[in-house]
Amino acid sequence: MTRTIDIPTFQTAVVRNCSPTLAGIKPASLFTYPGVYARQDGSSATAAIEDRRTRLLNVIAQCNHELDPLGIHLSVLVWRPCGALVYVYRPADLMRYLSDPRAASALVSEGYDIRNLPSSLVHLAARITQASSNAAESAYGSSPCALAQDRPCDKGCTCEFPHEIGYFLGYPYEDVHQFIVQHGENYKVFGAWKVYTNVEQALTTFDSYRACTQYLTYVYQQGYSLAQLAQATR
Repeated sequence: MTRTIDIPTFQTAVVRNCSPTLAGIKPASLFTYPGVYARQDGSSATAAIEDRRTRLLNVIAQCNHELDPLGIHLSVLVWRPCGALVYVYRPADLMRYLSDPRAASALVSEGYDIRNLPSSLVHLAARITQASSNAAESAYGSSPCALAQDRPCDKGCTCEFPHEIGYFLGYPYEDVHQFIVQHGENYKVFGAWKVYTNVEQALTTFDSYRACTQYLTYVYQQGYSLAQLAQATR
């Protein structure tokens, strides 16, 4: 399915998937905007795909013009045959979260420069790209496989998905760590993320995410802009 590429349709998707980030109770969110944004066979993008990418980037640029002054930024991490992977984040909040040793040590061990957020996002995009399939393309240009250290993967590369992405979504540190260690198994509760530690706190957070999304969806439907939504929760 290819979703219409225009401001109302895209912003509706942002509100539906990223309200906790707009409200400032979560440092980042990630969602797929459906459409063909890469070739299934991994070959060069067609003119139609390039046009689709350009139109989506123009829509995102308009959103950033509105949200950047409020400390919220949107970008495409990866182009995929099934859709564009859109990352919505609060750079200042995310940097504070990632600087905690519980995230920093794990990310440094995977080659991230946590002092440089743009560089870290390029690294994350490269890891997602190589783990997804050869058809996916990093939105930051041609990047060698981040898992291959000094050399890019060959076409037969099968990289493990970068589960440290949980840190880039602001999930509880210990839950992200345990998810990686236990390969996503043996969790206690499954909601916005898989919970291994503080179940009661996680359930409270899940409720707050749902309530936030319901509220901002209602306000957005009354004609408020994204910037007004972010300011309405202050």
